[in-house]
Amino acid sequence: MEGVPFDRSVLKVNQAILITTIVVAYFVGLFRPGAAFVLPALAVMMLAAVASPRTNLPRRLYLHLLKPAGWVRPRVHIEDPAPHRFAQLLGGVFLTLASIFVFIGVLGVAWVLAWLVAALAFLNFAFDICVGCIIYAQLVRAGLFPLRRRSASQA
Repeated sequence: MEGVPFDRSVLKVNQAILITTIVVAYFVGLFRPGAAFVLPALAVMMLAAVASPRTNLPRRLYLHLLKPAGWVRPRVHIEDPAPHRFAQLLGGVFLTLASIFVFIGVLGVAWVLAWLVAALAFLNFAFDICVGCIIYAQLVRAGLFPLRRRSASQA
């Protein structure tokens, strides 16, 4: 399938935010238990990014601050952005589940789910291995998802 121009730097900014926020919140949470309440904010950030480019905060941060300042360079590839959106959706779902566990007071499970998201984000950030994209490809291969693409502006 033919792809579209897709700037992976938006993904890298999102992954950096996830990794940093989860790690810092966890260690702050060792001394201040309320730090786990950052997980619902991350869940909303992830799910909003899937819903619309206009609500994608890491994308806006990248386009309006990091890229113009030269702090993050574009990494444009020709590819289908749908697998990355699916991976983001999975991360958002896992963080939503973590948030539910935060609200019912089961912090151990919440942090396990959050660390899973952080670990997978790190795997993609550091090594360009997108587990959610691999899952997406398998679902397409099994015929559970149609093979389609969205424009790069929707990524």
